[in-house]
Amino acid sequence: MKIESLKIENVGGISSLSIEKFDPKLNIICGENGIGKTNILDSIAHCFSQLSNFILKRKSNCVNGYITIVCDFNRIEPYTCLIESFEPRDYNQNPYDFRSKLLANFDSNYSNLIYFKTERLFSHKWISSLEIYDEVENHLKNLDGVSIQLAKDWFIKNELLSSQPYTNDNDKNSIELAKKAFGILNKSYSFSALKQDMEIYINTPTGIIPYEYLSSGFKTCITIVWGIIREVQVRFPDIFVKDFNGVVLIDEIELHLHPEWQGKICNALTTLFPNIQFIISTHSPHVIQTAEANEVIALSRKNGHLEKRTLDIAPYGFKGWTVEEILTDVMGMRDTRTEWFRSKQKEFDNALDANDVLNANKIFNELRLKLHPSSTDLALSRFQLDMLNGRYK
Repeated sequence: MKIESLKIENVGGISSLSIEKFDPKLNIICGENGIGKTNILDSIAHCFSQLSNFILKRKSNCVNGYITIVCDFNRIEPYTCLIESFEPRDYNQNPYDFRSKLLANFDSNYSNLIYFKTERLFSHKWISSLEIYDEVENHLKNLDGVSIQLAKDWFIKNELLSSQPYTNDNDKNSIELAKKAFGILNKSYSFSALKQDMEIYINTPTGIIPYEYLSSGFKTCITIVWGIIREVQVRFPDIFVKDFNGVVLIDEIELHLHPEWQGKICNALTTLFPNIQFIISTHSPHVIQTAEANEVIALSRKNGHLEKRTLDIAPYGFKGWTVEEILTDVMGMRDTRTEWFRSKQKEFDNALDANDVLNANKIFNELRLKLHPSSTDLALSRFQLDMLNGRYK
């Protein structure tokens, strides 16, 4: 399954949005805070959800909201989800239930979507007895996101069973792929062993440690990689995860990642899972810096109406762009400098125009202390000051 286009009308804070074409492999949604990136992911998940208590709301003061999705299996009859205005009389009443109609329309394709929300960290968990039964229904709550509650039990169970002759090849391959999660962004880390104390140990440059004591960046990667593998294994036990041809949504993919890792995460995921269509949101220029032109969905907004901006300035992608160029031309930042710098630069220019040597020297000394030693702005200011001081005639 691949999502091909999306249209949203009066849902959440979005009055209208039309994305005519998604890339079949990777889609990076970016835009300012509050523009609706998470709302877009929620809207997609809403159309592929079952057994969830989460209810997406239509926009305030609107009669109804609509989400229309075209996938590679419903091109002729796109599915439109109605978000009604009816309000429940009490908290236990579902104000609308479209899921029976949804499942009849989409058949079993709701199983092909996996959603990662922003909660990806975990703490140490003592294992006294394994919870080994995963109910399929518990893995279809796409609006709630992938649960990490039994991830450790899942890994231990599969590692223990991997050496047994009756374990099928799919499960063996899945646990081997899960072990790679520890080193996908830093090869100096790797799986060490599962010991009798039921702890998962990891080789690190400073020694062997339980996996829960890895950094938050490692935990984020583990949650995503293990989550995909586990969801596919539970939902489709006869399919090897690398053959899974579905959709994965990830909200704010850069969370807890060092900028260097932000620039690696998309390539790592698309390499590990070559048949998955990823639709992610981000605030990170380092994530966008690794993208092809057709993989970036840069949003702009006017009165609640969103549109995908045309990025004709980058027909061959962003892999040669600087972070500053992406921040200004893709992400819409007015200036990458701080307000303090802009204010001081204006004061310095005014002093130059007024031939105020004393004040110009004072402001330059402030700039010299706070700008990077190799700054071209500092070099230019020094030259201008020398001209004002009469050192060049």
